[in-house]
Amino acid sequence: MIFVSVGTFVKGFDDLVCAADEAAASLQLEGFAQIGHSDSVPKHLHWKRFLDGREMQQRLQSCSVVVCHGGVGIIGDAMRAGRPILAMPRQGMTSATNPANDQRQFVEMMSYRYGIHQCLDVTQMTRDLRDLLAFAPTQIDYRLETDIPQILAGFLRGGCSEL
Repeated sequence: MIFVSVGTFVKGFDDLVCAADEAAASLQLEGFAQIGHSDSVPKHLHWKRFLDGREMQQRLQSCSVVVCHGGVGIIGDAMRAGRPILAMPRQGMTSATNPANDQRQFVEMMSYRYGIHQCLDVTQMTRDLRDLLAFAPTQIDYRLETDIPQILAGFLRGGCSEL
């Protein structure tokens, strides 16, 4: 069972919703998606726009993999739940038509430091998810007691100098 989360960004994340839904259908996976403000609605996955904290934690605890945007909150929650993560960061420069932050740097840093898996190309979601499910353990100890607060603080200060 997969859990998909796109966060709360006001324009949603249609590419992630569609790619995850298509991957789940292609791989014959059951799952659930939190789609936020996305215009796209999954055809295969069960979904809700938003989840309260309790339901979010339940979904994270019961899934076998988390497919998400590159947000600090969802990645941290998935790490605390010990789940394998496939993150598809929002990409592109911030502008009037794209007011979301580019999440690539953060996802790259978390990939390097903690083995978070990345999907940087929407057309590769099915392959990336299949590979993750084939090789990732069902429970991961991300060793959060070590340096994650320092990594996040460094990132929020403006960069990936922690790499």
